Amino acid sequence: MDRVEHIRNFKSFLNNNRDKLMDMAVSIENLPADDDWIQDGEWDEIYEKEGLKDGKV
Repeated sequence: MDRVEHIRNFKSFLNNNRDKLMDMAVSIENLPADDDWIQDGEWDEIYEKEGLKDGKV
């Protein structure tokens, strides 16, 4: 499969499963402040790199 087809398939998956995904999603406001996921700085690094790469930061 090429990249465009993968993206189309992913968009279709999201559209077909939006309700299930939203039911399973957890808002960060509902997580305790000492949660390991919140404390992990890895995501901050990823977001920063992506922003720098895309020219948004």
